[in-house]
Amino acid sequence: MVWFLIPLGILLIFLIVARWAFHYTFVRGHNDVLALLENTDHFLHPYADIIRENMERIDAAPHTVHTATSYDGLKLSARLYPAEQPRGTVLVFHGYRSTAQRDYATAVDMYRAFGFDVLMVEQRGSGNSEGRLITFGIRERHDVLTWVTYLNEQFGADRPLFLSGLSMGAATVMMSTALPLPENVRGIVADSGFTTPADIIGTVAKRDFHLPPWLTLPFLNAAAHLFGRFGLYEANALDALKSNRIPMLFIHGEADSFVPCDMSRRTFDVCASPKRLITVPYAEHGCGYLVEPERLTAELGRFFEENM
Repeated sequence: MVWFLIPLGILLIFLIVARWAFHYTFVRGHNDVLALLENTDHFLHPYADIIRENMERIDAAPHTVHTATSYDGLKLSARLYPAEQPRGTVLVFHGYRSTAQRDYATAVDMYRAFGFDVLMVEQRGSGNSEGRLITFGIRERHDVLTWVTYLNEQFGADRPLFLSGLSMGAATVMMSTALPLPENVRGIVADSGFTTPADIIGTVAKRDFHLPPWLTLPFLNAAAHLFGRFGLYEANALDALKSNRIPMLFIHGEADSFVPCDMSRRTFDVCASPKRLITVPYAEHGCGYLVEPERLTAELGRFFEENM
């Protein structure tokens, strides 16, 4: 009789561990932004003052709050920061368990100076947007189309739109190119994006937990299917970009310790549309603009003008 209990015990242990791993990886949560900035060991600490100052400024700047309903019924939220004489809109998408305010605190004024309204999207499972799960761009890519459609309904489909994403936000906008984005989406900026959800999860698991991807990925994929009804291999940036028609600007720090710079080189190589890759020496994850603001401002301005 005891022998029959052994398989049940193994199954129970598997379910408990899978549930914990699923919650740890995919369930809504956020990093304490201020704590990260104060942590002297964190790569953002050298830029703490400028990030904090810009976060406070954009929180106080005039803006309007907008909501849209996702393809699966979630209420999504975003802030719209207007330019004085707008000639288009830039939609910005933040990274994994981050916030739009932190990731784009130093970029909003630059985009507005170029003449663009800025729609600061709060990704599903973050901020004021509904959602329990964070799926590394797999479901988030559909939200890109939701917000593009929303803006076209509000301002007309002849207004130029640009997509900009950082880290998971970059993967999100790259994956969205496989969807029927309208013609007025003129360009995409992908800053520090990863190639596939499986690639980045495997990289982090190996680096932080010394777990081999061949063990981690099948386990987490099974947990995602079991508890989240999605799979790690449903979508990725590499496959999406092979048929992309929208001009791309790739940005990545060469000293990125979270998403290897080689991932942007790989997405750049497969991208079928007009493209440019900018790498920034000594820049950590998502810090290219902070390290070389003048160079990145000039490159972004050139990209917008070429594709208006």
